[in-house]
Amino acid sequence: MDVIPRYFSKRKLLDILPAWMKSSATHQGLMFGGVALISLVLMALVTFFYVDHELKEQNYDIVKASLDRAKGLESELDDEPIEDEEILAMLASGFVLAGILVSVFSVVLVTVMTRISQKRIKRIETVLNAVAEGDLSARTNVKYTYNDLARISVSLDDMLSRLEGTVAAMSDISVNIAHELKTPISRLRHNLLALRQDAVSISSTPNNAFFVELDRALEDSQRLASIFDALLRIAQIESGARRSRFVMLDLNNVVDTVSEIYADVAEDAQMSLISEKHFLPLMIQGDRELLIQQVANLIENALRYCPPGSQIHLRCGENLKTSQAWLEVEDTGLGIADEHKERVFQRLYRVDKSRADGGLGLGLSLAKAIAGLHYGSITLSDANPGLRVEIAIPIYHL
Repeated sequence: MDVIPRYFSKRKLLDILPAWMKSSATHQGLMFGGVALISLVLMALVTFFYVDHELKEQNYDIVKASLDRAKGLESELDDEPIEDEEILAMLASGFVLAGILVSVFSVVLVTVMTRISQKRIKRIETVLNAVAEGDLSARTNVKYTYNDLARISVSLDDMLSRLEGTVAAMSDISVNIAHELKTPISRLRHNLLALRQDAVSISSTPNNAFFVELDRALEDSQRLASIFDALLRIAQIESGARRSRFVMLDLNNVVDTVSEIYADVAEDAQMSLISEKHFLPLMIQGDRELLIQQVANLIENALRYCPPGSQIHLRCGENLKTSQAWLEVEDTGLGIADEHKERVFQRLYRVDKSRADGGLGLGLSLAKAIAGLHYGSITLSDANPGLRVEIAIPIYHL
C-alpha cells in the first residue's frame, strides 16, 4: 500500500501549481527570501548561544569568588562584573560569527543553484547542436515543468518529437513515390526503346528531328530512373539495413580499388588522379561496396566540375586523437562557396541549377548517408584552390 496517495505525487503537485509559481523569477525570490530568513534565524541562534556561553562563564566566576569569600579566603570581587563594553563585544563577536556562517551558506546555495541551471542550459544547447547536425532523435529527457528552463526543455522535446515524425512521414512519402514511379518509368523507357527500333525498321529515311526528340526522351527517362534508384538507395542506407553486411576491411584497399578504376578516366579527361595510402592497415567495420561507391561519387564530382589540367588527390590516414580513420578527396578546381557547403548534402540540391552537366544532385547526399551508416561524418572545406572532402570513420580495435 502506498504511503502517499497517487493524487499527491510529485508530477500531480507540479501540474496543479500556477505558472507564476514555476517561473525562475519566483524561484529566485523564494531562494533569496529563504536565505534572508535562515540568515536571521542563524544569526539569532549563534548570538544567543555565544552570549549565553559568555554569561555562564561570568556567572561561574562570580559564584566562585563568593564561595571563596564565604570561606574566609581572600578573593577579588568586581563591583561591576559584567561591563557594557564586554556585552557589546560579545554581541559583536556573535554577529560576526553568524555573518561568516550565513555568507558561507549563501555562497554554497547560490553555487549549487547556478550549477544546476548551467547544467540544464548546457543540456538544451547540446540538443540544439545535435539537431543542427541533423540528429532529430536528441532529447533533453526532462519530465517535470518545475521552472522556466524545465518548461522550455519539455516544449523542445515535444517540438522535436513532432518534427521527427513529420520528417519521417515526408521521407516515407518520398520513398513510396519513388518506389511507385520506378516501375512506370522503366516501362516508359522500354516502350521508347521499342518505338525507336520500330521507327528505324519502318523508315528507310528517318526523320532527323523525330529521332533527336526520341533520343532526348530516352535520355530523360534514363535520368528519371537514375534519380529514383538513387533516392531508394539513400532511403535504404539511412534505414541502417545495410549494417548487417558489415565486414572487417582495410580502407587502403578501398583507395586502391577506386584509384585503379578512375586513373585512366582522369587521364582521358586531361586530369591526374594521385592516390596516397596509409603505411599501416586501417581496419574498419563497413560495407565495401558502399564505401567504393561513396569515394567513386566524390571522384566523379571532381572530374565533372574541374577544368582540364586539374589534379585530384585521394588520400587516407588515421587520426590518433579521435581513433578514426579518414579518407580525403581534394581537387584543384573552383570549389564550393561557403553558403552552399551545407546545402549541397540535401537531396537534389545543385549549386548551379542552370548548368546541364548530367549531375543528379544526389552524389553528396548518398556520400553523407554512407558516412552516417558507418557511424562517421563527412565535411567540406576549401583546398585553396579547390574543394576538400573529408570522411571520418571509427577504427575497429581488436
